[in-house]
Amino acid sequence: MGMWIVILIVIIASLAVSVIYIINRITKFRFIDYIEDKTIYKNKERTTGKSGDYGVSAKRKYLEEHPDEEKYKPPKRSWLRTLIGVGVFLVTFVILYFCFSGVEAVVIVLHIALIWAIVEFIFMILAYLKIDLTQLKIYLPGICSIIFITVYFIIGNYLGSNVFVTNYTFDTSKNVEPLRIVQISDTHLGVTLDKNNAKEFADQIKEQNPDVVLITGDYVDDSSSYEDMVAMTEALKTIDCKYGVYFSYGNHDKGYYDSSGRGYDTAKLEETLRANNIKILEDQTEILDNQYILIGRKDKSDKSRMPISDLVNGIDKAEFDKDYSIVFDHQPNDYEAEAKAGVDLVLSGHTHGGQLLPINNIGEIIGANDATYGHEKIDNTDFVVSSGSSAWAIRFKTGTKSEIVVIDVK
Repeated sequence: MGMWIVILIVIIASLAVSVIYIINRITKFRFIDYIEDKTIYKNKERTTGKSGDYGVSAKRKYLEEHPDEEKYKPPKRSWLRTLIGVGVFLVTFVILYFCFSGVEAVVIVLHIALIWAIVEFIFMILAYLKIDLTQLKIYLPGICSIIFITVYFIIGNYLGSNVFVTNYTFDTSKNVEPLRIVQISDTHLGVTLDKNNAKEFADQIKEQNPDVVLITGDYVDDSSSYEDMVAMTEALKTIDCKYGVYFSYGNHDKGYYDSSGRGYDTAKLEETLRANNIKILEDQTEILDNQYILIGRKDKSDKSRMPISDLVNGIDKAEFDKDYSIVFDHQPNDYEAEAKAGVDLVLSGHTHGGQLLPINNIGEIIGANDATYGHEKIDNTDFVVSSGSSAWAIRFKTGTKSEIVVIDVK
């Protein structure tokens, strides 16, 4: 909990700095000069700076013309220039809020500030190299930033809102029949997957001809509606595969708050899953045709969760040594113990594949996760982390893409 409080404080502070920075940069656009000239300075001498009076080039020019000055004092901005900057920002934020969501609007603002700062830094270097672009009579860093940000989020929306297929093939020396697994994770129903595209999503899974479908947590969260949950669960029921559909919990499925506020509680979720032939494995195992062992773990957030060693020790040793074992564990942060337990395959989600550049590996950096995305092998255990078929609250993905994972074991 302490870590999340620190993260929240960092986000709020970053947002405050980003808002001030963006408003300041908006005031550098040259269209404001025209508005000032036609209003407060009409037939009057200008007493505040113009757009071209701010920045590295203006500073260098001033100091060259005033060699006795030790410090550059940028000209004062007019009240109108500042007002326009604030107004443009507020209008933009309101548009983002209603077109997307409050969380997404905040994420976009943070990215705008970061990308704009990077672009301005590049132009600052050019200015110090005396590559002066101010003669173009436009605020080029701002225009370049807006174009880049627009393209960035168009691509991010495409990668996050569409579900792609990622394939893996693992060879095993164990005497088992080939198995095709489809892993879906982090659907977070209501963001990009809901009742309107539930059938389409289930059809995409059917096209992969799975032998078994494993849902590795965060199927729903606090804001997922009852209607979306029922529609998706009924759609998944139509998947006719050899071993059926299995589910294990993620950190959002049981709700962080009063889950009854979303129209159903954990008991109702489980009732709906079971009524649609979706089997729940929560620190439980199931053997398929004496060839494959499914081990579904409770989420790490559940304090009653059993160690992987205890789960494995509860399986007949001869059976465990003979069969191919598949663990589905929502959060990828127990790699050492799972490898030591000698399981063959571990499937996880939770990280959303890093979701957004440049913070896509933050979970590994702070030690929250053992991996962020993709395949890794430790000893004889293969680990796969899915980027998820959707994401929590944010439909954009720029560090990865939404996916279903298809794994062939041979």
